Amino acid sequence: MIRRLVLAIAILAASPATRDAVFAQSALSPSDITCALDPKCAKPQQPRTRSWQPQRGVIVEGTPDEQPLSVNLYVNFAYNSAELTSDARITLDGLGTALADPRLAGFSFLIAGHTDAKGGDAFNQKLSERRADAVRDYVVAKFRIASERLATRGYGKTQLLDPNRPEDGVNRRVQVINVTAGAHH
Repeated sequence: MIRRLVLAIAILAASPATRDAVFAQSALSPSDITCALDPKCAKPQQPRTRSWQPQRGVIVEGTPDEQPLSVNLYVNFAYNSAELTSDARITLDGLGTALADPRLAGFSFLIAGHTDAKGGDAFNQKLSERRADAVRDYVVAKFRIASERLATRGYGKTQLLDPNRPEDGVNRRVQVINVTAGAHH
């Protein structure tokens, strides 16, 4: 109870971009992730109801007319490593199920690793690359996704989700981008 109260206070004190990112982390189903990455899927016109109890999950970016379609995953890794935690596996199970969906079978994706601004440039760059690779390796092994469909790239701290709070955890994420959606319109 106290932990939830502290979390709620921290969320309310955060910048608007951070608050929006945290509140948008509703527990999306694999079908929701599939729809977010599928250009043929009708996207909801209105934002989802926000929850005061943020859960592991995703933020969906893009609309049917915007490219690329992407999903930000907040994947929990062990500190300063690319080792997946049990929470990370739960999040990635949703991604793997979505990527195995026949509606996404003809698409290729970029798995982009991002860090916060703590630490040096070279360290964060390598860490983001290793984390993107870990995500790809997990979904390839567990869900038998063809590795040719999944490219990886690390961005380190060069593309912060909340540049006003560069060391905030909201910046640590793995983004999955549909890189071939435009070719299938």
